[in-house]
Parts: sequence; structure tokens; C-alpha cells
Amino acid sequence: MKMFPAEHTSDIVPQFGPALQLLTQGLEALRAVDTTLLTSTQLGHGLLTLQKVIDGLNTEHAKLMTEADKAGTHAGSGHKNMASWLAANGKTSYVKAQQQQKLGDAMNASPELHDAVTRGDLSPDAAGQLLPTLGSDHSGKIGDLIDACKGATPAEARAAGEKFQEINKPAGESDNEREAKKRAKRFLRFDDQGNGLTAASGMFTTPDARTIQDALAAIIHLWNDPDDPRTYQQKQADALLELAHAYSAGQVLGGRNAPTVFVTIDIEVLEGRKPGVAFNDKGDIVPAEVVRQMCTNANIARLLTWGNVPIDMGREARLATNPQWKALIVRDGPYCRVPGCCMPAKWCEVDHIQEWAAQQGLTDLKWLILLCVYHHHLRHDPGVQLHGDASNLSITLPNGVTVPMPSKRPGEPNPGNAPPGDAQPGDAQPGRQRPGQAA
Repeated sequence: MKMFPAEHTSDIVPQFGPALQLLTQGLEALRAVDTTLLTSTQLGHGLLTLQKVIDGLNTEHAKLMTEADKAGTHAGSGHKNMASWLAANGKTSYVKAQQQQKLGDAMNASPELHDAVTRGDLSPDAAGQLLPTLGSDHSGKIGDLIDACKGATPAEARAAGEKFQEINKPAGESDNEREAKKRAKRFLRFDDQGNGLTAASGMFTTPDARTIQDALAAIIHLWNDPDDPRTYQQKQADALLELAHAYSAGQVLGGRNAPTVFVTIDIEVLEGRKPGVAFNDKGDIVPAEVVRQMCTNANIARLLTWGNVPIDMGREARLATNPQWKALIVRDGPYCRVPGCCMPAKWCEVDHIQEWAAQQGLTDLKWLILLCVYHHHLRHDPGVQLHGDASNLSITLPNGVTVPMPSKRPGEPNPGNAPPGDAQPGDAQPGRQRPGQAA
């Protein structure tokens, strides 16, 4: 959809200059108003009216960004795109300019979005929250999403977009494959700034990020001095450092003391009998496939419902007991069961070799193993399969390679590529590599 249809171009273009002049004059007139003389009601009315005008201007601004990009306004200027050109020449931030360009491009590509934003049914800020969904791979109808978001706040639009993506996954893509694609985008990077400071940046799935935030919040809660001068962000940084120190000192117990995450999900959604999503206690959307994976982990609380009626709280019957966990360490050795992984067993999670729901797995030692968090996620990736029981276990990777997973108990003839006896957690080891990958 073109911003300026060809049949109206001759009428619109001559009005462009005068229209900008009228806007400038209106702004000067507004500046001349003595706002101290206005009543509370007049101020409120003025704020709401001005907000509508600002939204309208932002909409037209985004349209102009797209038209200027198509016209090559930035060509020959040394700027890679219109957002860079506007940031430099308009003295604004590149992020804000880029957001405007993305909004303009999205409206240009979607007649439904263009009409909704132009009419004022959807604010530019709310429309901006839909951009990740509009640019994603899905099987839904954008018109239905936009209709559902009319009058929504930016936060409501973002939540609606996330739910839309989860329910309308691409045709032929399983929930498991979709979650694996999300996890493939995760990273954590440290960049030395050369001035005694190091910048950290990263990307996590929303449930993983919430787990990290909850763990840090539990530490922050211990700092209850009301006169503490630190910001919450500074406390989060300090809490992460405290956690690292505690691990280095051997004070963190690991997998058996994992943060608790509360998730609410309809049982039919959990069992894959109808589409839908879950929500945690913070209101975040949690994909149904993630909840299914959560149900294999210890210390995950879940609330199953049938309609609005709770039918089950907790899942103790399917969790390994503490004595079983200790027995697993004695049986398999003090590390994750995957060959080459040196993550301490006390940081590992108990996994069913035969999945509890899909394969009706038993919570017996014969069918349980210890896996670190990374390899526990890997074990549930598409194409990955476990074979045998704990005494003759192997794993098949997505590339078709099958790797034995023997015990790492000290004294075994082939202790599963366990590290040397003097190695310590944190020493340089190939422990985080995928099984079968060369060290």
C-alpha cells in the first residue's frame, strides 16, 4: 500500500509546504499560551488533545520516513539508512529514528495497520509494540490481531502480539521446534571497555530471564537497609557477583535449590489438545512447550485448571526425592551424565530417560539421570533421543550421531570422559560443549 496513492499525488504535493507552515504556526501559538492561567480541567483536556495530535504527527512522520527511504533521500550522504540520516540531521537518537522507520515500513506493508493507526484506533506506541509480531513467522491473520488491539495500551499490545505468535505458530512447525529456535538466539557477552569497566549484554528466553531475575531478587531481598544508596540495577549487578562468589566458594547447592517459578495453564493446552499459552506469576506469557519442559524439572510449581477450576497444585509424585538425587550422584559420579561435561552434580537436574508425560516414564533410579541445565534443554531439542536405561544409556543428536553416556563414577573402566581427579569446577574444561563435539 502506497502512502500517497498516485491518483491523489497532484492534490497532496502542493499542500505539503503550507501544511508544514501551518504546523509551525500552530506550535508557536501553543507556546504563547500562559498555562498558569488554565484550570485543572482545561489542562487535562489540553494534555489529551495534544497527545492525539502528537500521535497523529508521529504517524505521518513514520510515513514520511518510508517515502524518503524509497526516494533515496539519504543516498550519497554517507548514512547507511534513513534512520541514521535523521538521527544525525534531526539531532535525535538513532533508536527512536529506527523505530519510526520500522513503523512506517510496517504501515506501508500492512493496509490493516495503516488504517488502524491513521484512524487513531491504535496509537503509534502500541503499533510499535506489534512490530516484532508483524515481522515474525506465523500462520495467523494480522487483521484479527489489529482488531484485538484497538484501543490497547502499548503493554497490552505487546502481550497480545506475544500470545498471537504462540498460538499461530508457522504451519508445520511443532512447539518443540519453535522453542528450540528461540533458545538458539540466546547469548551472554562481556565487552572490555578499556577503562576498567566491562559491558555485559545478552539475550534469554523470557522464562529463563525470569528465573535469573527471581534468583537475583532473592539475594537483593537480603539487603534491606532503607538508606542503601544503590539503584535497583546496581543491586542486580551486585547480586550476580554475590552468586558468582558463592558458587566459587562452594556455597551454592545448585539444582536442588533452583528458583521456584509459578505457572498457570489450562490442562488441555498443556496436553496439546487445544492452542493456548500459560502465564507465570509476573504476568509473562510462557509457551506451552516451555511448561512441558518445566514439568520435567525439580522445584517448579504449576497450577493446572479446567476452565476456572483448579484441579491440581504441585507434582510431587513425578519428582525425584532427595535420597534418589543423592543415590544418582553415588551411582553416576559427581558430574552431569553427558560425556565431556564437568558441571557438578549438585548443580544438575534430575531428568526422566523416558519422558513423564509423552512416554509415561517412571520415577525409578533405573530411569533417572542427572543433567546440567544446558544439557537438560538439549535433551528436549527436536531430533534428540535417549536410548536404553541408566545402565546402558546413549543419546542420538539431531545430526544422527549416537553417543554413549556411561557412568562417570570414579573407578569405572570408562568413566564417561570425567575430568582428571584434581580438576575443579571452573577449571578450563570442555564441559559446555555439545556431546560428540570435538574438544
